[in-house]
Amino acid sequence: MRNTRGYLSLFITILIWGTTFLVTKIILREMGPLQLTELRFVLAFLLLAPLAARQGFRLKQIFTKEYMLFGLTGTTLYYALQNVGMTYTSVSSTVLILSIVPALTTILAVIFLKERIGRSQILGIILVTVGVVLVSIENGQGETYDHPLIGNLLIFISGLSWAIYTIQGRKMSEGQPALVMAAASIGAGMLQMIPFAAWEIAEQGLPYLSGAGWLCVLYLSLVSSGLTTYLWNDALHHLSASVASSYINLVPVIGIASAYLLGEQPPLIQIIGGVLAISGVLLSSRST
Repeated sequence: MRNTRGYLSLFITILIWGTTFLVTKIILREMGPLQLTELRFVLAFLLLAPLAARQGFRLKQIFTKEYMLFGLTGTTLYYALQNVGMTYTSVSSTVLILSIVPALTTILAVIFLKERIGRSQILGIILVTVGVVLVSIENGQGETYDHPLIGNLLIFISGLSWAIYTIQGRKMSEGQPALVMAAASIGAGMLQMIPFAAWEIAEQGLPYLSGAGWLCVLYLSLVSSGLTTYLWNDALHHLSASVASSYINLVPVIGIASAYLLGEQPPLIQIIGGVLAISGVLLSSRST
């Protein structure tokens, strides 16, 4: 029953994550990436903090070294770099590059959590790496981007940050409610993003959001940032870091499907890279 709850939390999380790239791309037409990151955190924190308080969350937890680092990797770096990166690259490139996250998480789990991996996982990691390299050197057809390689690099670093966050979450999950972990990490990220969002506002001014824009912001904040952060940490209470991370292989499938709504058409080499990456993830997750 405990594993069933973990898998259910993962499935809902991945389903939501798969659609957020499309929503993010749409809202980035109306506001800057750093402002978007901060607004997501503020709204998500306002949702989670009162609920987490019932399970022992206190504001002072945000300022601890433990949660400042947790918020840095899983909220600040992951979302900020992803949002900035998506201004330079396509949705399809983003979701395919992020398919390397399970491989990165598995490597870190072996090093820091002493989790064991077999030959199939090693081969899978190699396939994922080759696939992501192929994806990164090309960009989808549709919108034209000035610096796609920069965007792809930022997306990769954001994925590495999430892998580190997953390992941190696995180590911290014992004895700490998932809701408390979610509220504290988002709260820390919210504080860390203030100077960067303020700088962007000073440079670009305050954005004017349409009705559709506000719906996108609410979806990203309350559903994608708030709900899924709780569900992800809840899953880590019941499943290993490598198993939880392997479910991310569903994100590219959902993300690529949504990219077509923006008119993006991945070139052949990117499709090949995507197939290799997803195949590698599936192979490496067989023994988990």
